[in-house]
Amino acid sequence: MEETLYFAYGSNINLEQMKHRCPDALLVGPVTLQNYELQFRGSGFATVAPKKDCVVHGLLWKLTPSCEQSLDRYEGYPRHYIKEAVTVQTADGSKIPVMAYIMAEPMCRQPALPYPRYYRAIQQGFEANGLPVESLEEAWNRTIDEICTGTMERPDRPKSTKHRDIER
Repeated sequence: MEETLYFAYGSNINLEQMKHRCPDALLVGPVTLQNYELQFRGSGFATVAPKKDCVVHGLLWKLTPSCEQSLDRYEGYPRHYIKEAVTVQTADGSKIPVMAYIMAEPMCRQPALPYPRYYRAIQQGFEANGLPVESLEEAWNRTIDEICTGTMERPDRPKSTKHRDIER
């Protein structure tokens, strides 16, 4: 089995988490997924879905076969997440075919807010890797808009912390 190029966009952009989950994974660098949107679905976990003129920021990893098997377990493959082939773009415009975990049906249809600890783990990954935190905040706001209707009170977005909160 050969190595797999993997696009991480959720909590697996958190370097400490990936070090724990996949100690042999090699970070290639920041990339974008064009015409997709970052979403929070199911039980409040991150996923991506096709959406014209949107961009998802993330990291490209090179996974060993054992790292991929480890991530399969963490991501609940194939019940909670499925693997899809997508094409990411590097800063210089190069396009690379990679694998991404995408939330499975029917969970991917239900918007849900992430737990604060999970959101902060992603936020820390964005900050540590120079990714635009605004795109993460936009995903939070879109989820709020989908969930909260009428006079329902809108919850505050979790604030960044200096300590390391890591979970799925």
